[in-house]
Amino acid sequence: MAAVLAPAPAVAGTTVALKLRRFGDRVDLVVSGLGSNPRLISQRRSSSRWSGRLRGTSSSALVVPQDVAMPSVGLAEVRLKAGADSDFELSVRAMEGMALPEPMINADGSNLIVSFRQLPIRTTALQSGRLDLSRPGRVQQPVVVPPMRARASAPPLGDIAVGSMLLSNRSYVLAQGPSVSLTLNNAPAKDALMSLARLGGYGFVYVGESDQDADQANPVGVTMAFRDERFDRALNSVLLASGLQARLDGQTLMVGTSVSSKTFGPQMSKVFRLNQVKVDKAADYLASLGASMNVINTITTTTGEPSSVGTSQLSNQASRSTQKTTKVETYGASVGPLIGLTGTTDTRLGTVTLVGDPQLIASAENYLKQLDLRRRQVAVKVQILNVNLNNDELLDSSFSARMGDTFIVSDSGTGHLNFGQAKPGGTAGSGLYGQGFSGVPGTYPNRGQVPQQRVIDPVVASQAVVNPVVQEQAVFPPQTPGGDPVLVPKLDSMGRPIYVPSSDPAAPQTLKPVYDANGQPIYVPSKDPAADQILKPVYDKKGRPVYVSDSNQYRQPDNSFYAYLEAQVVARNAKILAQPTLLVQEGQKAIVETGQDYVVNVYRDENGDTGTTSYTYEKENAGLTFEVNVDKIDDNGFITMNLYPSISIPIPAAQSSLSDTGGVQIYNFNRRELESGSIRLRDGQTLILTGVVSESQLEVVRKWPFLGDLPLLGSLFRRRQSTRSKDELVILVTPRVLDDDQGGVFGYGYRPATQQATQLMQKGF
Repeated sequence: MAAVLAPAPAVAGTTVALKLRRFGDRVDLVVSGLGSNPRLISQRRSSSRWSGRLRGTSSSALVVPQDVAMPSVGLAEVRLKAGADSDFELSVRAMEGMALPEPMINADGSNLIVSFRQLPIRTTALQSGRLDLSRPGRVQQPVVVPPMRARASAPPLGDIAVGSMLLSNRSYVLAQGPSVSLTLNNAPAKDALMSLARLGGYGFVYVGESDQDADQANPVGVTMAFRDERFDRALNSVLLASGLQARLDGQTLMVGTSVSSKTFGPQMSKVFRLNQVKVDKAADYLASLGASMNVINTITTTTGEPSSVGTSQLSNQASRSTQKTTKVETYGASVGPLIGLTGTTDTRLGTVTLVGDPQLIASAENYLKQLDLRRRQVAVKVQILNVNLNNDELLDSSFSARMGDTFIVSDSGTGHLNFGQAKPGGTAGSGLYGQGFSGVPGTYPNRGQVPQQRVIDPVVASQAVVNPVVQEQAVFPPQTPGGDPVLVPKLDSMGRPIYVPSSDPAAPQTLKPVYDANGQPIYVPSKDPAADQILKPVYDKKGRPVYVSDSNQYRQPDNSFYAYLEAQVVARNAKILAQPTLLVQEGQKAIVETGQDYVVNVYRDENGDTGTTSYTYEKENAGLTFEVNVDKIDDNGFITMNLYPSISIPIPAAQSSLSDTGGVQIYNFNRRELESGSIRLRDGQTLILTGVVSESQLEVVRKWPFLGDLPLLGSLFRRRQSTRSKDELVILVTPRVLDDDQGGVFGYGYRPATQQATQLMQKGF
């Protein structure tokens, strides 16, 4: 009778297809046939193009590339083609002059849906901002309404990288033999194991440790009873009850307290050079799994007593000696799958050397492969916009009028009225009308006259030139042989010294004041061109001062009216824009800092002994400081990170004098800082981290009572000043996870602003 063989089951394949659906201004790209768990692995996007890599199953297949176009909504080409393995490439290109919004990715279990909303979108050139003076603090900007997005959902669960391996139970001995019926009551475990080894036809070796005490050398007795039990279960039951370990090497059963590393055969030694993980971290990881890792520690020992105070440094060094010794230390967990494995590390080469059973080394190798994975990298693009809008308005009216003895002044909304030639006496008792910004319409002392003065040219005291003289002296012979002659001054009959002209040509002449017959100094005109002239009051015949009109004083004519109007609008627009892109590795941080150092504090130190003064300046950076800490990049394309942006603007500080700071200006900082905490973003997702808007308005009005409230004419009696300021800070963060398979020209979208930078990038790439 011939046997009939059943046909092998066929593996059904699924065909990948692309369909387009339109709902108003929304277009859905539906990709079917990717399996039960379709995913978008990576995507790239520009203003008019979008492409993404899709992941299907091993049975997914695309027969031919598919091309679809929908010009009515601005889509020039939608193309789906097969990639490497089970990946597929989906690309979308907009028509000329059109832009693509950011797509939304959804999955309904069997289909992957890529949705584009608000199509078509035409690209428009940016309009230059123009200040609207009628609405202070406002700048016309193009308004873009963001598209409606789907309801927020939690990140996917369970999509993690798993590395699994099967570990055999090394404490269980796979021995074969006849069924066993055994009853033991506090029997020695060594004798019971020896009997079981003889029953199974195995040799028996008891491996003892050299430092075991009597209780460990003679293990406690075991008590058990079983009938017709398998040989391996009976043997391992005795081992479990006694706390001993056994190892089957060929036909020999080795038993002892620690026989994991004991064998009759050769052991294996293997060296692993790690690429990503540090060797000390790998050693700690293997030690936590039970491996015995050896490390070398250097111990420095200093012997001898220090020298007494006052001795030289050389004798101090000679009295003490330093000795360095090395010691090998072993550490590791007492339990774990790698018990019996020994290892060491080398930091220079980044290697881990393992010695032990080949099976243990194979298990350790699998662990190291899972541990030595490359850290992911992310390119964090940050866009920071800080806008300051200030708008100041000033409307001021002042006037002055004189009608006879009546004076009226409106000085920036402050009214001054004076009746009569003088102002009533105040606390100072001056009786004068004060001076204001609009001039002085009041009267003056002495009817606006000042004392007359005449100019006297500078003079100096007359002096006579006297030639140099010396005191006359008489010469006498020396008192001792060979000595110097003796000089004695000559005196006249009244005992006064007698002076004669000096014969020294280098002797200076002297100046002697010249006096008249009355003993008064005689003055002559000064020949110094820099000498100041002297003003001397002029008096009449009766000794009274003579007054003349004051040409420096302003006097408002009678029956006059003067007015001026001041209107001013000041608009200021300050903008700080920064777009740094930071490349950060998982678990690392990056900092970018741009700006300029300014002095924020000055310390003055005066030395009383030398009379000198020194200054110490404290500086801080004003500008942009951005720090990003990437904590984790998971397998689902989510990046967990912390952001610390800071923007500071220097403002000159008010100070009494620059001499107190050594002639250096001190600044205060208008700083804006943000600490985001831990946030999670998807790959390519843009987050508006902050949109802080602060707006202030100050109105100051100064006016005359009642008159300042009149329509039209009231503007002559008041002063109005308006100040409006608006600050806005916007920070956008977009992380992009880098694919190690891509080249170095990862598309950051950077466009150089200069020709030299463009040439440099072309040469570098």
